[in-house]
Amino acid sequence: MRDLKEFENYIFDLDGTLIDSMSVWDNIGYDFLLSKGINPLDDLNDRLKTMSFEEAAEYFIKELKLDMSVPDIIKGVTETAADKYRYNIPLKPYVFDFIKKSADENKRMCILTASEEYYVVPLLKRLNIENYFEKLITCTNISMSKSSFEIYKKTADIMGFEKEKTAVFEDAYHGIVNSKKAGFYTVGVYDSKEEENIGKIKKISDIFIMSFKELL
Repeated sequence: MRDLKEFENYIFDLDGTLIDSMSVWDNIGYDFLLSKGINPLDDLNDRLKTMSFEEAAEYFIKELKLDMSVPDIIKGVTETAADKYRYNIPLKPYVFDFIKKSADENKRMCILTASEEYYVVPLLKRLNIENYFEKLITCTNISMSKSSFEIYKKTADIMGFEKEKTAVFEDAYHGIVNSKKAGFYTVGVYDSKEEENIGKIKKISDIFIMSFKELL
C-alpha cells in the first residue's frame, strides 16, 4: 500500500469532504418541486444523488414535466442554498490544518465539485482557503458529472496531474467508486450522510479517515 505522502497532487471533493454542508441539500430538490406544484417520488433524493445540477434539471423537465429551462431550474434550486455557503457553512475539523500543511509541503491542489462556482468562491474566500487551490473545477463548467469516472481523468488532464502522482479525496461512495475506476489512489473521508455505505467505502478506499486530524 502506498503512503499518501508519496503523492504530489491532491484532487478534493468539496461537499462532505472539506466542508460540512451535506445537510443543506437535504430535500432541497424535493422542496423545489413541491413549490412548483409537482409531487415527486419518495426516492427522489436517491435518484439525484449522483447527478450534476444540469442532469437533475434535465430529469425534472423530461421525467417530471417541469415547464422551466435548465438554467432557471438550477438557479431556483441553488438560490436558497447559496446564502448558507456565503455565510454559514464551516470547514470540517482539521481541514484547514491539513490544507496548510499540504501547501507547505508543495502539494498541488484543486477542488472538483458538483456545487456551483458562484457560491463556492465566496465560501472559499470566507474560509480563507481560496489561495491554497490552483483551480476550482465544477461539474457544470466542464459539462461532466461525478456519475462518470471520466471526470476524474478530465480533472487531472486540466491540471496537468499525472495519475500515478495524484490522490483523490472523496466522501461519497459513488465518487470513491468512480475515482478508483479511473485509476486514482483514493482517500475515503467520513461524512455522516454516507453512514449506510461506510463498510463499502472502507473496503474500496486506499485509506479511510474519520477526520483530517489523522493525516496531520
